[in-house]
Amino acid sequence: MDKQLDAGDLELAVLRELTALRSFAPSRGFSDLVMARVRLPQPAAVVLFRRAGAWVMQPRRAVALATAYAASVAIALRLTLPWLGAHAPALKLGASWLGTQVSALFNSVILTAADWAVRSGAADAVRAVASSGKVWPALAALSIGYAVGGYGFYALLKTPGRSDALVRS
Repeated sequence: MDKQLDAGDLELAVLRELTALRSFAPSRGFSDLVMARVRLPQPAAVVLFRRAGAWVMQPRRAVALATAYAASVAIALRLTLPWLGAHAPALKLGASWLGTQVSALFNSVILTAADWAVRSGAADAVRAVASSGKVWPALAALSIGYAVGGYGFYALLKTPGRSDALVRS
């Protein structure tokens, strides 16, 4: 063209020529085909676990491992049961002492909490709320809220069904 174009006409001509060019974009399934050929390296622990699982799943090795497991259980019982029989009174005494200590700790915590509730006035506040009759509607609303929240978590975490499947074009 011998005619001089102004800036607007030049931009329009360049855009027209660019849109007329062929598209060199990959096809729609190109990325899926490429990703199907990509092999990501597995962590060493996963590879080791899979190899051990494949080794164990061979029938002759599985029977040998089951036999070794049964033998180790029998040996452990043979060594442990006589020791437990010989030390049963000491174990019973230790369990009794532990139970007494836990009970004493529990009683101490309960008495401390009760003392605090009486001194701080929390017991009077709870008594006032319980006697006012407003506690039952509040507990009912709280229970309904927990039930709705539980159903919401169930609906959120359930396994997707056929209607929830992604649709690809």
